[in-house]
Amino acid sequence: MELSTTGDKKRYKVGIPRALHYYRYYPFWKKLLEELDVEIVLSPPTNKKIVEEGVTHGFGELCIPVKIYYGQVLKLVENNPDLDFLFVPRYVSEVPESYFCPKFLSLPDVIKILPEVPKILNFEVNVKEFPISTSAIELGKQLGKGQTASVDAYKKAQKYFDEYHNFLRDGGSVNHALRLVHRNLPFKLPKKQTKGDLRFLLLGHAYNIFDSFINLDFIKKLHEQGVEVLTIENLPEYLFKKPVIVNPRGGILRNYWRHEEEIMQAIRFFLTKGKNEIDGVIFLISFACGPDSLISELIMRDMKVVGLPFLEITMDEHSGEAGMMTRIESFVEMVRRKRKKLGLEPRWKSKIKFYEGT
Repeated sequence: MELSTTGDKKRYKVGIPRALHYYRYYPFWKKLLEELDVEIVLSPPTNKKIVEEGVTHGFGELCIPVKIYYGQVLKLVENNPDLDFLFVPRYVSEVPESYFCPKFLSLPDVIKILPEVPKILNFEVNVKEFPISTSAIELGKQLGKGQTASVDAYKKAQKYFDEYHNFLRDGGSVNHALRLVHRNLPFKLPKKQTKGDLRFLLLGHAYNIFDSFINLDFIKKLHEQGVEVLTIENLPEYLFKKPVIVNPRGGILRNYWRHEEEIMQAIRFFLTKGKNEIDGVIFLISFACGPDSLISELIMRDMKVVGLPFLEITMDEHSGEAGMMTRIESFVEMVRRKRKKLGLEPRWKSKIKFYEGT
C-alpha cells in the first residue's frame, strides 16, 4: 500500500494502540493528528489473542491493562509493517497537584523494547513543567509542521475534545461516542436509551470500564439486569474542581494519583447531597493496581456510613464469566429487594439531580 502524499511531502502513517488512554483521550489525539495531516491507524478491539500476546511479553507484576497495551502494540505492528510512527504519549501530570501512574510515565520507554516497533512519536503531557500547547509544537516538529500550524491544530483538538465531554455529560456513553469519533460522525445520542429500575455508579479507570473484552462486557450485563449505569464521564465538570482531603484530622492529606483523585471526587457527591440519586456503587479494578486497592478500602468504609451498597470486582486475564455473573446477579437482586422493601419507585421515572455548587 502506497502512502498518500500532500504536494511533495509524505503523509505520515501513525499507529495508535486501542488501549489505556485511548479510552480517555482518543478524540483529542485524533483531531490533533489529523489537523497535522497524519493518517491514523488503530489497532483492532481487544481479543483473546491480543491478551495472550501481551501477557507473554509483560512480566507478572504488571496490571492487565498494560499487558493488553503490549498486545495491542504488537498486533498493530504486525498488521501494519509500513507504519512511520507509533503514537505512545507520555502522561506525567495533567493538573499541577497530581501525577499519573508510573506505568504511564515510562510507557514510551518500555514500548521501545518490544520487537519491530517503529519510531515513537513523542507527545509529553506535563503541566508541572510546560503547557500542553508546547507539547503540540514539539509534536508538530516531528511531523515537519511549523509552530503556527501546530498551535492551531491543538486549539481545534481541544475544542473538539470539549464537545466530546459535553456529549458525555448529556448522557452519551463513552463507547458510543468513540464509535462516532472514529467514523467522523456528529455527536448524537442513540434513539434507544437504556433505562432500568436501578441506577448504579460504576467506578474505575476508562480502560477497565470500556474495554468490553477484558471486563467481559460488564456494562451490557448490568443493562440486561435492568440497571442504568452512570460513570465518571457522565458527571458535571464542577464536581471535579474541589480537591479531596482524605483525612482532615491529620492535616491536609491530598491524593497523589490523578485517576484516583477523580474517582474520589466523583464519589464525594454521592456521599452527601447525591446519596439518594443512586442505588449502589460498583468499583471495577484490575489486579495488582495498588492505588485502586487503597482508595477502594476508603470508599467501602464511606459506603457503610451512608448505607449505600458497594461491590468491588477485581479482574485480570484469568477472570471468568460465570463467577462475575453470579456476583452481579446477587448484588442487583440484593439492591432491588432493598428498594422494594422501602417502597421506592423505579429509577427510570426520575432523572438524576445534580446540585450546582456542591
